Amino acid sequence: MGGTFNPPHNGHVDMAHRVKGEFSLDEVCLMPCGNPPHKTEGLAPKEMRLQMTRMCASGTDVNVLDFEVKKKGYSYTVETLEALREKNPETDYYFIVGADTVFELCTWHAFERLFKLTKFICVRRQNHDILRLSAEISRLQWSYGAQIFLSEYTGLFVSSSYIRKRIGEGRGIEGLVPKNVEEYIIANGLYRKP
Repeated sequence: MGGTFNPPHNGHVDMAHRVKGEFSLDEVCLMPCGNPPHKTEGLAPKEMRLQMTRMCASGTDVNVLDFEVKKKGYSYTVETLEALREKNPETDYYFIVGADTVFELCTWHAFERLFKLTKFICVRRQNHDILRLSAEISRLQWSYGAQIFLSEYTGLFVSSSYIRKRIGEGRGIEGLVPKNVEEYIIANGLYRKP
């Protein structure tokens, strides 16, 4: 499960844990993006996002990969999956994404190659338009041979942007992230407005 994890939160770990059980996956890893080509504004340094992700996943059945954080240059999912498959050719990879991401997949670098490297598991929010989402999944399957499975899980009502907004407004984030992540954010002055 990739993403900026800016910051990671309880919803990320809950999603990883639930999807692991639902799809009988051997392992789920959170993989913070090092240098994303799309998102840069308000982005905490990659090493800090990795540290928070490790703290968030600590004591759970979810692992953390530092592959993209250590990589130089932009982080492209297709290159990451090519490297992982080269290292572990017998492994079947599934990439866990949110419903909003399904509508952006065709903007990803070398997306057609990506569809050949991995299957996707899509997690939607409770208020997401299931008909529109199903239509887009069908279009991607028909046009590009993408394999996208829809999870039954609809996620916790929390997002990184919501957490950043609360911090920027000087409001608390208790219960949205583990206590140690909350303390790390405060100690490092992350996401506060100048």
